[in-house]
Amino acid sequence: MPVMNINLFSITLRYGIDCMVVLPENLKKGEKLKCLWLYHGGSGDHTAWLYHTPLVELAEEKHFAAVLPNVHESCFVNMNIGDAFGTFVGKELPSVIWNMFACISGERQDNYIAGFSNGGYGCLHTALSYPQKFAGVGAFSAGDKADSDFSSPAKQKSRMLLFGEGDLHENDYGLTHLAGKLLTENVDKPRIFHACGGKDPWLMQNHILRDYFTAHPGFDYTYDEIPELGHEWKFWNEELKRFLDFLHW
Repeated sequence: MPVMNINLFSITLRYGIDCMVVLPENLKKGEKLKCLWLYHGGSGDHTAWLYHTPLVELAEEKHFAAVLPNVHESCFVNMNIGDAFGTFVGKELPSVIWNMFACISGERQDNYIAGFSNGGYGCLHTALSYPQKFAGVGAFSAGDKADSDFSSPAKQKSRMLLFGEGDLHENDYGLTHLAGKLLTENVDKPRIFHACGGKDPWLMQNHILRDYFTAHPGFDYTYDEIPELGHEWKFWNEELKRFLDFLHW
């Protein structure tokens, strides 16, 4: 089964960067695969899903492609002081992959994003920023950074690099801010599957986000919680399978 590490030169970032592409075997001529874009957490990279989940087996069994970008510690956004990773994953990388792999569909209804922890926030940020490209999102352990505690010196530095100053509820780094803008627009909105472990230390932030979406029926929103699991691969592994079932793949 093809599992490829691709190093591409990004026009947006102005340097070379890696991503993984997973394809099932036995492709038919002219076939267009559904694609799952998988985002890593803050302390991982583009290989994390391959090491900790049966992604390769799932892609073969359910016959889909997977793309795993590496964005370092950027949270998949255009950093306040740093690089424009949000534009890279939401605009440039899909265009490159769809042109490079004729077997991967570029149609909105065939493209979905999922991620955990920082990547859970990131996949929601991408889906809400580029709703015309992605039909749905699976956000695991995915609180809004607008509800995070940045009081420690290390967190303050991280916030300045990533998001700058100001209330994140009032700018495009905030998930509810992006969602609120979409509610005023006549566009198709991504389906949202959101999940958190009951023992996750950031459960409260996930509940705040859950409560926002359940209060705004303009979104097709589903929430799942496993009480006995926390911020861990056992949880993310299970939720990846539940998300694929949610998509009927």
